[in-house]
Amino acid sequence: MTNPSNRHNWLLSLIAVLLTIPLSSCSTMNAVPPEVNLMRLDVQDVTMSHVNLLADLRVFNPNEKALTIQGVDYTLHLEGIKVFAGKSNLSQSIAPQEYGHLTLRLSSAYWDIIQLFNKLPNKSDVSFSMAGSIRVGGSRLFAQRFSFTKQGLIPLQKTTQ
Repeated sequence: MTNPSNRHNWLLSLIAVLLTIPLSSCSTMNAVPPEVNLMRLDVQDVTMSHVNLLADLRVFNPNEKALTIQGVDYTLHLEGIKVFAGKSNLSQSIAPQEYGHLTLRLSSAYWDIIQLFNKLPNKSDVSFSMAGSIRVGGSRLFAQRFSFTKQGLIPLQKTTQ
């Protein structure tokens, strides 16, 4: 027969453990969203159906505590056409007020690139928008997701020099 005081102690211990798990990730609950910038795109390989790139992202942690990046997903639109999309589940910690660098693998179908090239003749600038989200937290279960977007123009005359 089980002792009632042992059962009571066991139940209190279980409750304490269950409360500790969500509270351990509270430091990310009040986190300021990190700043994400695209720094470079490099062609990785070309297959029969897709073009694959590596995108280098620079992530700034504006918080007073380190952030653990649990993953990033990302899309890049050029001239309104979704040209590249990708994701990374690599985990990385970024110290407070510091920059970190992430590399994402992006992929695009040839059809999207053909649509883009049809829009480019006689253009001096290409409009871009990038959007995605970044998962931050000490554990994947309680990670917080921050969305990011950037828009602008890429001058074509500078890319050809």
